[in-house]
Amino acid sequence: MITDRGLAGLAFNDAGNEKASFEDMSGRWPNAHYVEDSAATAGYAARIFNSDQWQQDEPLRVVLIGSDFQIRVWQALLKIPMGKAVTYSQVASDIGQPTASRAVGAAIGRNPISFVVPCHRALGKSGALTGYHWGLTRKRAMLGWEAGKV
Repeated sequence: MITDRGLAGLAFNDAGNEKASFEDMSGRWPNAHYVEDSAATAGYAARIFNSDQWQQDEPLRVVLIGSDFQIRVWQALLKIPMGKAVTYSQVASDIGQPTASRAVGAAIGRNPISFVVPCHRALGKSGALTGYHWGLTRKRAMLGWEAGKV
């Protein structure tokens, strides 16, 4: 989902579940007006999923729409280097809320910009893969892909 200010939403879906995926994402901003524009989104998709197009001097513009707490959590996720992972409790400490691991987990689960805001890099306290809105198989695949890139 793209606004005039940048990328506001990015979701994964399996073939045949496009409608449910759109309802999930659009339900996050029920008062927004949505227009399908494949041409506008194609450039974003190419920049996001083709690492050859990643440019440090030209960052991807994102718009984080959420509560103050959610935005602090998502900003903390953006600081996790590719190929690395942290625990929910580490994110809680990073935002100055060391006892808020569960709330951090909930905020991570509401991340509307998958992959770009790397919620897949958050793990359980034991280091185990825990829930991922788009499935643990996808989370495992992204972590594996990133490990091969660094």
